[in-house]
Amino acid sequence: MSTNSTDRIRGTLLGLAWGDVLGCPVESWHSADIERVYGRYDGLPAGYPLDRIRPLGPRTVQRLRPLGLHSDDTQQALALINVCLRPPWSVALWADWLVAGKRQRAWRGFGRNFSGAVSQLERGQLPSGAGSTTAGIGATMRIGPLGALYRDQPEHLAKVAFESSLVTHGDIRAGAFSYAIAAAVAALLADEPVAKIRQTLPTMVAKHERAWLNGRPEWAIDRNAGPLVSRVLAEFFATDDSDVERVRQRLCQLARPHLGDLYPKVHPNEAFVLLGGLHALALALLPEVEPQALLADIVRQGEDADTVAAIAGSLLGARCGTGWIPRDRLLDRASLERYADALVTRHGHPEERDTFLQREAEWTRQEESYQDNLAARRPGFLF
Repeated sequence: MSTNSTDRIRGTLLGLAWGDVLGCPVESWHSADIERVYGRYDGLPAGYPLDRIRPLGPRTVQRLRPLGLHSDDTQQALALINVCLRPPWSVALWADWLVAGKRQRAWRGFGRNFSGAVSQLERGQLPSGAGSTTAGIGATMRIGPLGALYRDQPEHLAKVAFESSLVTHGDIRAGAFSYAIAAAVAALLADEPVAKIRQTLPTMVAKHERAWLNGRPEWAIDRNAGPLVSRVLAEFFATDDSDVERVRQRLCQLARPHLGDLYPKVHPNEAFVLLGGLHALALALLPEVEPQALLADIVRQGEDADTVAAIAGSLLGARCGTGWIPRDRLLDRASLERYADALVTRHGHPEERDTFLQREAEWTRQEESYQDNLAARRPGFLF
């Protein structure tokens, strides 16, 4: 394995983590507020300009995280990597990790769909029936590194991508789009040209989408959308356009008829697979990319900025390696680097479950303390 390919395998996780960290300071903000506070948001700030953030309201201030600390996007990716490095793949083991993380208060920044699914698991529901009925991107955000882990095992990649996603997000669209991201990562690591990936990815997704639509009856998931993900991908990639704004307009047009009541906002960073998910995939597969500038541009759009940037960051890491990632800004860099190395070697698991959860729980406590200090405006507290 060449140094370049090794670096790109590592980039699938480190790019995800960096996208998450870069987007966290403005998670759920409107783009106008990002511009008002930061001007042009081009990178992780050195500190929070609280004098400009406070007018956005106390809830915005109270959600600020320590700069450089990853959120649940990266946490869940790390947990999934660890479970997958304990072969054979076990969806029950994955469910156990999710429940244990909740009990130890390790997870942070998670959404209601993840919370609802884990609560179902905690009450004894089987993993095949626990997933919330949603086509959100909360499973897609963690999936990119699987494309590196199973880079030469395409059928197993599809199995794990679908199953691990559907445990928390029980909608065929969530499973199919998660697989699309993982398959795109694997194709990038195989040095396939982006033009070829854009051409072949819809067919790859359709194959496994059909298998889940016509089989796996033990999984109680919502299949009402049918093969929608592969159809939209085929329609979207049939047009070759490298203008970012036109790409955003096109994906919004394609997603609009399928939003339903759960996704009232047509926005490229909305937490719906055909908006935020497709936004990340489409931009990462442009003919030419400058990864850091591209991620910053995604974050500037606001809304679910950290999650969309995490998905795009994993793809960009697979495409461009890690040289563009300012790893010194990652607060838990040592752990992230260790997991990135494990993706390369695929020998053994990085750490025991309790060790992982205890460390993440400690980071979560630090985040809570940080937010308490912000809310109280404690004298001498450094921002």
